[in-house]
Amino acid sequence: MSLQQKLEDVVRDVSGTFGVSVKHLQTGEAASMNEDQLFQLASTFKIPILAALYRDVEAGRLSLEQRVKINEEDQVPGSGVLQELHMGMEVTVKDLAMLMIIVSDNLATDQLLKLVGTERVAAYMRELGLEQTHIHHSCWDLLSLSVGMVPQAYSRETLEQILAWEFDPDSIVFQADPRNNAATPADMARLVEMIATKQVISESACGGMLDILFRQQFNSRLPYMLPDKAKVAHKTGTLGGVVNDVGIVYMPDNKGAFSIAVLSKDNPTMEEGERTIGRLSRAAYDHFMNS
Repeated sequence: MSLQQKLEDVVRDVSGTFGVSVKHLQTGEAASMNEDQLFQLASTFKIPILAALYRDVEAGRLSLEQRVKINEEDQVPGSGVLQELHMGMEVTVKDLAMLMIIVSDNLATDQLLKLVGTERVAAYMRELGLEQTHIHHSCWDLLSLSVGMVPQAYSRETLEQILAWEFDPDSIVFQADPRNNAATPADMARLVEMIATKQVISESACGGMLDILFRQQFNSRLPYMLPDKAKVAHKTGTLGGVVNDVGIVYMPDNKGAFSIAVLSKDNPTMEEGERTIGRLSRAAYDHFMNS
């Protein structure tokens, strides 16, 4: 059975809609489903931010060691740990990047976006040839829009409205729209492939990004059904019925590595989306290990 057939078998009876792009980095064998369809990125949009950050560090525009003070008005709800800590602390840019990826820290993400610039992240994706990767909103903006609010500066009242978590299903946040943070599985898989094969910025920058992606703490998707010998550098994303994971799976026994981007929508539960991603990853892994 071909890899394509194996992937199609996994999603045949699931409730959600999935876009998948898989490629063995050494042999070039690939398979995909809906890989050119736009999907809401959720927190996988933090990989493009990471790449743009390391580009700026390489250019000398930013330093990983420079310190950023975290204040009350920097609060962003949702995933992360910085919001739980003492305001007024100072953390390094490297700390922010680490937290953005490994625990999907929204406050850290928005601090990095202030340093790098949202428009500059989007422009860098164009420079890399990723024409279907659209980055427009910070985490604060996404969360505001998701509950039907026009994004505005931080206030305690606004924060409390967001924390009520009364989602507006008609919000653009929940649409796969180029005005949203959206991309195709093909673009996202290509981005992590370029990082894994050291085709962007510099070898050391790619090594730094991979080191962070390997430290991911949320491992109930791409790595979940894989044996311990497999190592995965990846970033997850979740927003309502959107359940995503994008990364590189490194296989044992000199079998190489493969890029895999799984973006989805309309999952009835997060757990169902996670199981499907885990099964897709395992199907690709078993196929390449037995090739």
